[in-house]
Amino acid sequence: MKIKFGLKPGINHIFIPVHVNGKGPYNFTLDTGAQKTTISSALVHELGLETQEVIGEKYEHLKEKRNLKQVEASLSVGTEELISDEIWTMDLVFSTEVKGKKIFQSSESNGKEVKRVAQPAIRRIIKTTKSGERVIEPTKGVIGYSTLKNYFLSANYRTKILQLETSNTGFTHNNQEKLQKFQYIGNTLVGIPVTINGEGPFHFVLDTGAGGTTISKKLQEKMDLPLSDIVVKAVGVHGTQETRMAIINQMTVSSNTYENVSAVIIDESIIGPRANEIENGILGYNIFRDKELIIDYINQTCAIT
Repeated sequence: MKIKFGLKPGINHIFIPVHVNGKGPYNFTLDTGAQKTTISSALVHELGLETQEVIGEKYEHLKEKRNLKQVEASLSVGTEELISDEIWTMDLVFSTEVKGKKIFQSSESNGKEVKRVAQPAIRRIIKTTKSGERVIEPTKGVIGYSTLKNYFLSANYRTKILQLETSNTGFTHNNQEKLQKFQYIGNTLVGIPVTINGEGPFHFVLDTGAGGTTISKKLQEKMDLPLSDIVVKAVGVHGTQETRMAIINQMTVSSNTYENVSAVIIDESIIGPRANEIENGILGYNIFRDKELIIDYINQTCAIT
């Protein structure tokens, strides 16, 4: 299956048209960093889908804060039904701040307000709730590992073509020699070796659901990476976090070398229930933006070309 995909304005997530129980299509995010395929609570309510409890103490926070539940549904793209072992539902909205006609990443640092560049594109995904709260509603759902593990995947950011195949017959790409073994981080996250300023390798998560690259606070301190003077707000399923950006002089990933990479420093407080599994960081859109990302879940190989 090959389909054209778009990039969500302001956050640069891949979105694809997905039918839920034959209705739609709805824009879902392709998220290689998500544990489960998930439908937004709002869409589940709109379609009248039945839900049940998710078992596991480690998910208690998401149950309380994001209304996490399990749902039975059939998902399809075009005429093909997606293979999904388990589907979740939870609230997929985040609070935001709007100043006039501009949206700023802003916070206070040592009593001094620090602002980033305005991001007007994000206005296109801002909704106003009945209570008057302004929220970011980035997606109607997420296609995650519980679906993707059954596929050969290619996301070509140059051509905006996504390919999903259940066997390597018909799986077409021109980079067979560049495929390398990946290791699973926490059983479901694709981990690829990264060299930072000539040191490493450090395994980072390949995450098409990340708008940019992040680095753990622990690794930033270990590498003594310089900080920018910009304060940003990082957003995760557990909430938001005021943080800084580290500057990586040189980063090598899958035979590609990047210079002067800005990486948001994060800690486990916002990532989610498996935060302690992500030891080093996450590779996001700024690494993939003009590349083809290939993940062969079946044979556990990947490449960025």
